[in-house]
Amino acid sequence: MGRARAFGIFAAGTLLVASIHSAGLAQDSGLYGKPMDPNSSFIRVLDATASSAIIAGASIEHFSDGVSPYVNVKPGEVEMSLGAKTATVTAEPGKYYTYAALADGQTKLYTDAVKDDPSKAQVYLYNLSDLKAVDLVVPAAKATALKAVAQGDAQSVSLRAPLSLSFAIQEGGKTVAETGKVDLKRRSGFTIVLSGSAGKYRVIALENYLNQ
Repeated sequence: MGRARAFGIFAAGTLLVASIHSAGLAQDSGLYGKPMDPNSSFIRVLDATASSAIIAGASIEHFSDGVSPYVNVKPGEVEMSLGAKTATVTAEPGKYYTYAALADGQTKLYTDAVKDDPSKAQVYLYNLSDLKAVDLVVPAAKATALKAVAQGDAQSVSLRAPLSLSFAIQEGGKTVAETGKVDLKRRSGFTIVLSGSAGKYRVIALENYLNQ
C-alpha cells in the first residue's frame, strides 16, 4: 500500500480504537465467529527468549518468536512452567489468559479480551522491555495507533482490514524498533511484542493462533 493511500485511509478515520486494555491481550483468528465454549479456558505464554513451555501438563514446543499458541484447558487451578519459572493460575470458564515474562525477570498474567468484528483486525502491543512507555506508530500514515503503553502493560487497537502495514515502536518520538509488513486480516488478532533492555531492543509481530 502506498503512503498516500495509507494516509488517506487513516485520515478518513478507518483507524478505529475499539478499546485500550491495560491487561488486554490477544484475539485468535481461529476463535472468531465461533461460539465460545463456556466450559473451557485458554492460556498461552509469552517470552521472547523461549521456544517451549508446559501448560496444564502439556508440553508446547517450537512456537514462533516466544509467543505460544493458546492452549485449551479446564477451568480452575492450572499449573504452568516457562523455563525455570513456574506458576499456578486460576482460570475462569470462557476466558483467555497470557502468562508473560517481563524485562526485570518477573512474570505477569494478563486477562485477554477477544473481540469479533467482521470488518476489523485487533492489534496488540506488549511492552516487555525496560522502557517506561512507548508508542505504536504507523510511519506510512504518519499516525499514532497507541500511545504511552507502559512498561509491563499491553494496549490494543482495532484497525480496518484488510490492510498491509508496517509499525514502529517509539519512545519520546524516537524509533527504537520496527516491524516488517503485517498483513492485517478481518476478524483476526495480531501480537506485537517489544522486548530487550539497555538500548538493545527487539520487536516481533505475528498472528495469534490456537494450539491444534
